[in-house]
Amino acid sequence: MDRDSLTNTLKKATANAYDVYFDLYTTYFEKGDAPEETLEVILDYPGKIGDTKDKNPQRIKLQEEKRITFVFEDLICGIAGRIAEMDYSKKDFYKKLYEAVFCSDSELLPQSKAEKVIALKILSEQAVAVPYYQISGIERFAEDEFEEIVMKIRPQVQEAFCMLQRQFPMMPEMVSQLLRIADSISDKRQRVVFWTIVMSKLRNDDRN
Repeated sequence: MDRDSLTNTLKKATANAYDVYFDLYTTYFEKGDAPEETLEVILDYPGKIGDTKDKNPQRIKLQEEKRITFVFEDLICGIAGRIAEMDYSKKDFYKKLYEAVFCSDSELLPQSKAEKVIALKILSEQAVAVPYYQISGIERFAEDEFEEIVMKIRPQVQEAFCMLQRQFPMMPEMVSQLLRIADSISDKRQRVVFWTIVMSKLRNDDRN
């Protein structure tokens, strides 16, 4: 499978999204020799595929597309999320995902071509588990160690919280200040704790 050729096809696709996915499925899944690799390229593609403003698919009635999407959306996204939790390598993730969604004999999963095409569209547009990346380089902390580090970096945390309260014209200006503070912490594990506290603060502020 020619990755560059497929990526170029995705860039140039201008038809209704369903029709584009229909052609992709026909060409690269039914007739192609590397459907798992194709799935990876499609789901890793950073842009929109097809014309999202075109609401009139030619290969299937719009009402039928909506019905199939309603039936399968939560299930397909759930399968992708569950496989992601297994933390496979990237290659194995897309292999498992392809087998689970497109090769199952279960009536609960897509069986017709239209259903499989829409499953591909759901994965590309709705599944939060993709694009997929394997977790690596995790830092683990005992509770007492974490609290000890918090005390050591308290001045940097206080400065960061101050910057979070300041009014900057643009977001990159605030982020540059947070990076400056983080860069002043030479120990990697201390930086991890610093960013943990800062991100927790940001999330809590978003909820309030």
